[in-house]
Amino acid sequence: MTTADPLLAVSGLSKSFVLHHQAKRIAGVHGLSFSVARGQLCALVGASGSGKSTVLKCIYRTYRPAAGRILLAGEPPIDLASCDEHAVLAVRRHRLSFITQFLHCVPRQSALEVVAAPLLARGVAREEARARARRQLAELGIPERLWDVPPATFSGGERQRVNIARALVAEPELLLADEPTASLDADAAALVERALRARRAAGGAIIAVFHDPALVARLADAVVHLPAPGVPCAA
Repeated sequence: MTTADPLLAVSGLSKSFVLHHQAKRIAGVHGLSFSVARGQLCALVGASGSGKSTVLKCIYRTYRPAAGRILLAGEPPIDLASCDEHAVLAVRRHRLSFITQFLHCVPRQSALEVVAAPLLARGVAREEARARARRQLAELGIPERLWDVPPATFSGGERQRVNIARALVAEPELLLADEPTASLDADAAALVERALRARRAAGGAIIAVFHDPALVARLADAVVHLPAPGVPCAA
């Protein structure tokens, strides 16, 4: 998949994992290339173990790729595959958000504080950050009575919507989403779908893994098919 003016261009991305105690190498992804532009949603699809989550973690730099380039547009462009940790942290703070499969946050921190945290890290005034966090929680259907409660006490679906709110509140240029609706009922999933559509309509680029083919069909502007584990990606 190519675009005329990509926000993110991935080329020749490869990552594998070594189990040293077993002297074994586990395939992740090999030779993957694709790009996504502002205002597009690109879905990653493939069998379990094909490396979909690995691709997202390489872009976020949770994993350091073994080979390839991950160019984020800018003056100058940044290669997320090879730039130093300071550059990675700056990109995460100002341009990139990741909806992971599980919410990780400071214990006893309220849902409102969890969602406001990315804005505070960007230097947004506390009251503005909290106001924007309230709006985002409301848009994702989290009742006001829970806003001052730690998410550890929430249901799985409620925790995931807090996780999604935290990723969306700063209106990232590039949003990574790893099965964001997997633990949600139909009503909550519809709220998340609406929020993703709104981020895309506002010019954000999204790279997402979905477990639901119907959701891919409704949302994706482009689809990247990852081959079975151990099979090189098509050029």
